[in-house]
Amino acid sequence: MTSVGPEAGFAADARPACGSCGTVYDPAAGDPGRDVPPGTPFGGLPDYWRCPGCGGPQHGFTVVAPPGADPMDLRVAALTASYRLIAERDMAGVPICNAALSVEALGFRPHGPGWIGCVIAPWFLNAVLIPRDPALWEDRRDGDKLEVGLPSGAYRFTAARVGVLGTLAVIPLASAMNVFADQQDARGGAVLALDHLMRNPQPAPQPEPPPASDADAAKPALSRRSLFGGGRR
Repeated sequence: MTSVGPEAGFAADARPACGSCGTVYDPAAGDPGRDVPPGTPFGGLPDYWRCPGCGGPQHGFTVVAPPGADPMDLRVAALTASYRLIAERDMAGVPICNAALSVEALGFRPHGPGWIGCVIAPWFLNAVLIPRDPALWEDRRDGDKLEVGLPSGAYRFTAARVGVLGTLAVIPLASAMNVFADQQDARGGAVLALDHLMRNPQPAPQPEPPPASDADAAKPALSRRSLFGGGRR
């Protein structure tokens, strides 16, 4: 069995332990002393919550993953669960949400310091870069800009802290979600946008040489003797 970091977010009954001091968070008990009621899953902890034992950050907690578990799949599952919780807890009925859409992650693949893909939610469509090391951008605040190089060029992503995952880099791909008729429509937009971001730029087409004029066609071709003999005859 392997200990992994912020993957606890996708299991409501997960009891992760702090990697620094060993303190275990029990969702059944919560943490009433820090305004966390019993029954709160680790993925539902407020951003301000830190380890009661040593003050360590949420991303320092670990759970046990099955042997051979793919870290990318675990992180993406945690990300999806975190946004689903936000959708249910904070965004239900908010006017900017498209009720025809649900939280879904797609297209994630390794890139640079982590994994990049798209996340669809009723209120956004973002490209998201999840760092392998949750502490990579620990010193960045929400809204800070992060320069990220992609195959298609360099982009300014925005830092966004998501509880158990630490700080992610995100870039919006749609200005309003009501442009999508349904989930399938949003998936199509996400795939097109991600394909654009991750595609190497094509070289500019070379201009066609001008057609030879009649005068050029009448000129004799250079012989080897004239070429290497300085054109002397």
